[in-house]
Amino acid sequence: MHRPPVGRGPHLAPQSCPSVQAIPMKLLCSTLSVAGLAGLAVSSTRSAAPEVVLAAENYTIDNTHSTVLFHTKHIGISEAYGRFDTFSDKSMLVYDAADPSKSSVLVVIQADSVNTNAPDRDKHLKSADFFNAKEFPEMVFESKKISGKPDALTIEGELTFHGVTKPVSAKARVVGSGDTMFKDHRAGFAAELTLNMSDYNVEFVKKTPGAVGPEVALTISLECVRK
Repeated sequence: MHRPPVGRGPHLAPQSCPSVQAIPMKLLCSTLSVAGLAGLAVSSTRSAAPEVVLAAENYTIDNTHSTVLFHTKHIGISEAYGRFDTFSDKSMLVYDAADPSKSSVLVVIQADSVNTNAPDRDKHLKSADFFNAKEFPEMVFESKKISGKPDALTIEGELTFHGVTKPVSAKARVVGSGDTMFKDHRAGFAAELTLNMSDYNVEFVKKTPGAVGPEVALTISLECVRK
């Protein structure tokens, strides 16, 4: 009788792991897609930055680099120009770059700081004929509502001049902002408005109509320092 060789069992084919080719294509694609989406989700979560919420900022007015300019008609044939040189410490500005409607401005000007480059004329303007600076030492512009975008703002407010307060509207814009050579952060603003001296009981306009004005155009230029 023929016997199988001692120590040798039946021949078995070697086993191996299934190759990639053996994995069904649909299953392979689904697995890769899920893994890819999971990777993107993790990457997105890690790179997401917290939202920065900007708040309104308080500013003081730099007297040296701010001014109020004005001009008005003189005897109906030319324009006379001048400026006010001094702002009161009461002046202040709150600016919200993200939402200008949350901003506000208070400009207080010393009436006796008028400067037209003519001392005699300045003395006349400070007198009771015009500003009556002794009795009404301050001119005040205070915002009540601000709307628009930084490059085209509308400021509804009140102007107090010669002891009379009237509603006014000014067109304004943000000139610029940023960190400066003075090692601080500043913002610049410009606004324009017009007033009629007759509305503010200016005596000289009443007594000598046509000599000056009555309308006066104002330009308020502010350089402000963030607190």
